[in-house]
Amino acid sequence: MGERLWSTICWEEVMPKRLAAGIEVSRHRASFRQLHMTGPIEYLTTLLLFILLFLGVSAETNDERSLFRFLDNVLPNYTALYNTTVPACEWPEITCIDRGQKAKIWSLNFSGRGLNGTILPGTLGALTSLTNLDLSHNLLSGEIPEDIFNLSSLTHLKLANNKLGGGLADLVSNLVQLGTLDLSQNMLSGPLPQRLDSMFLNVLDLHSNNFSGRIPSMLSLPNRLQTLDLSSNQLIGEVNHAYENLSQLKYLNLSRNLLTEALPGHFDKLGALRFLDFSSNRFYGSIPDSLTKLPELIQLSLANNRLTGPLPPLPWGNGDNHVLMFLDCSNNLLNGSIPEGLLASANLEVVRLAGNNFTGPLPVDFSAKLRELDLQNNNLNGSIPQKVTTLRALQKLELSSNHLGGNIPWNFFESSSLQYLGLGRNSFEGGPLLNVTSVAKILHLNLSSCKIKGSIPDLLAASLDRLQCLDLSHNHLNGSIPSSLFYMTTLEYLDLSFNKLTGAIPSTLTELPSLRYLNFSYNNLTGEVPRSGFNSSSFQGNPELCGLILTKSCPGQSPETPIYLHLHRRRHRVGAIAGIVIGTIVSSCSFVIIALFLYKRKPKKLPAKEVSKYLSEVPMTFEADSNSWAVQVPHPGSIPVIMFEKPLLNLTFADLLRATSIFHKDNQISDGHYGPSYKGALPGGLKIVVKVLFLGCPANEYEKVAQLEALGKIRHPNLLSLMGYCLVGGERLLVYEFMENGDVQRRLHELPEGNQDPEDWSKDTWEHSDSVTKIDDLSWPVRYRIALGVARALAFLHHNCSPQLVHRDVTSSNILLDSLYEPHLADYGLASLITSENLLETPAICGAPGYLPPEYGQAWKATTRGDVYSFGVVLLELVTGKRPIGHFHDSLSGHLVGWVRSLMREKRAYKCLDPKLACTGVENEMLETLRIGYLCTAELPSKRPTMQQIVGLLKDTQPKLTNS
Repeated sequence: MGERLWSTICWEEVMPKRLAAGIEVSRHRASFRQLHMTGPIEYLTTLLLFILLFLGVSAETNDERSLFRFLDNVLPNYTALYNTTVPACEWPEITCIDRGQKAKIWSLNFSGRGLNGTILPGTLGALTSLTNLDLSHNLLSGEIPEDIFNLSSLTHLKLANNKLGGGLADLVSNLVQLGTLDLSQNMLSGPLPQRLDSMFLNVLDLHSNNFSGRIPSMLSLPNRLQTLDLSSNQLIGEVNHAYENLSQLKYLNLSRNLLTEALPGHFDKLGALRFLDFSSNRFYGSIPDSLTKLPELIQLSLANNRLTGPLPPLPWGNGDNHVLMFLDCSNNLLNGSIPEGLLASANLEVVRLAGNNFTGPLPVDFSAKLRELDLQNNNLNGSIPQKVTTLRALQKLELSSNHLGGNIPWNFFESSSLQYLGLGRNSFEGGPLLNVTSVAKILHLNLSSCKIKGSIPDLLAASLDRLQCLDLSHNHLNGSIPSSLFYMTTLEYLDLSFNKLTGAIPSTLTELPSLRYLNFSYNNLTGEVPRSGFNSSSFQGNPELCGLILTKSCPGQSPETPIYLHLHRRRHRVGAIAGIVIGTIVSSCSFVIIALFLYKRKPKKLPAKEVSKYLSEVPMTFEADSNSWAVQVPHPGSIPVIMFEKPLLNLTFADLLRATSIFHKDNQISDGHYGPSYKGALPGGLKIVVKVLFLGCPANEYEKVAQLEALGKIRHPNLLSLMGYCLVGGERLLVYEFMENGDVQRRLHELPEGNQDPEDWSKDTWEHSDSVTKIDDLSWPVRYRIALGVARALAFLHHNCSPQLVHRDVTSSNILLDSLYEPHLADYGLASLITSENLLETPAICGAPGYLPPEYGQAWKATTRGDVYSFGVVLLELVTGKRPIGHFHDSLSGHLVGWVRSLMREKRAYKCLDPKLACTGVENEMLETLRIGYLCTAELPSKRPTMQQIVGLLKDTQPKLTNS
């Protein structure tokens, strides 16, 4: 009995204190009791097992308990990844001081381990001996707990490339031993800490966050600082002039902020500086001489500012021992000549001075290490120095848009390293285009406006089989277009416009798999234009060209042949007799049914003669004067409103006049691409919107009716369906249901109070409309429902309508929300109601800025893939909360798509997420939706998914909401 009691006491009291790191107490207790038997042998066996367990397992330390609490929250499956039967101090990610119960965690490195969640207070902040904490390259979110900044022993704190939000507390100055602080690529905001001089910082990296306000005084920074990176934030103001405290600084990056004022002087105090980047700010004034005299400076970037004056005179750096390798002063207002000898600096590899007002000739001497020289868009003159053609390391030479003259030095093409050559828009003397047989690596060749004569060599394609861009426009080329160009399978851009080319267009050339831009306009080409995805502007200015795309029949071919005879001749021939018989019967029945149907639907009306007279004698158009037009329409009560929904309302044009207060300006809610829209309320309380189409329409009244009847048959829960229409003279009035919560653009991008959006009518006051709902921010479930609903609507238009409908104008302003925030896509099918002449004259109806796919700017032809791109932009809007165009840098194409795609390529997609939805637990769903938007906005149309595929992808991102 005593033995049993002793065993139980040992097990129940001692062992729980000694078991550690993931050993299951219940499992070992059960094993022990199963082995416990009476008798000396059994007793000794049991005692031996107990001793082995007792000696082999250590108890949890306080640091381990804090660590496990942290991992439970950010890496729930850590027990499957790490050996929890040994102390945590033995894990490769952890270093400890002391052993056993005295062990303290000294270094913790979980960089890139897939941590996802928040850092709970009282976990890592309880590791009082911690000196090195590295949690970078994970998915951590939420704010940094304040107790982290109480770890006075910390020397390295690295939380870069996460999704951490909130501000950076002034408590960071408590970390007096800290040598490295790297919080870059997060979502931190607010002002920067103003006093850091009490710290031992060597590295301060806060780039790619949302910090705002002014940069701290340089005197408030630690004098040991070697790296300072505050780039890609929203910092304003000027850079403090006091540098005396930063004599050890080697890396200084303040690019991509909103910094103003002139560049500070006295850079000579930064004698150790090797890297300086002030690009993409708003600095003005001249470049200080002291900046170019820094003896150790390797990289200097001042691009995309407003700097003026000439470049500082030589010598730069430390006299003859000039170490500068990278110089970028592009896109400023600099002038004067390029200092002779600057480009000959022995170590210089990259020079970018494009987009300035430099004048004079090119320098004659160059560094043998030069890899890139970009001087485009200046006012340089003279000839190209011969030495440039001998630079064996040169990969990119861009001299376009200058005033260079003389002959083109064709021995450029003897360089085996050259990949990019731009000489376009200069004043060369011209000459024939030579065979270029030794530049197999070249990808981009621009020789436009170079006065090149003669024919295009047949061997050009064989020599340049890796070429992606070829621009020979605005020259004097003659002869035919070589069919061998078809072998340039990587070609994406081909411009041969404004030459004297003759002959037919090779039929295979428009089928190049990667080609997205093609321009053969203004030549002397003849024959039929091959079928392609490019529009007529790519071939205009060739009087002898013909074909469907030019709406000009070729000799011996009637206009109807391609459309009707080729497609239907066999069907007509086989079914001619049956068609006549069946058609006669169906026509007779249809005539009777339609007559009865129209008789029931039409209100009392004037005799046909009077209606016909009225239709042709309205004295003015709606577009000229809406009120005068409306009051001069005779007998408005006799003009029917044909209703597809609620036909029993028996409406007339007079009802629309009363509902819209005779189309008064106060009732106008938008002035869209196709015509103005007016709000109104019918006598029964039904709220409607009347859109007036005053762009070109068919002259035939029957064709107008046929178009509108076809449009009225298109029904889908996520489309803003046409309720009815009314024909008044030459005008067409469309009736839609009023959507109580306005459009998505207004909901996403709330305007400050007092700035009324002319397109917004969600705030208009209606009688008895207290039920209208308003929410300040669209939650993610609502945004997701909007995305899925619009995707379903577009999939219906693309894949369920025959013929398929291309929307042409998918924007957030065309997505309307009903009282339950269900989305309804508006303005579909309206492009088909506009005659082709007006469509070409009115490019605005082909989309809005920021939503247009890149191919529309080069070969305008509306396609379903174009709709996919526009829908992708809407997805990016919903995820980021940003407008399609706005404060995006030119290097990101100046729009939302470029910004998002750049961040995703840099593996920083989390930076795109709308801060309003941060820390709401939906980040993973938002990132998945962002990836779908990335696919939709692919530059090449062929790489974009279809709308049916997109619906499937969206359903996979959040299955719980797909039935909504």
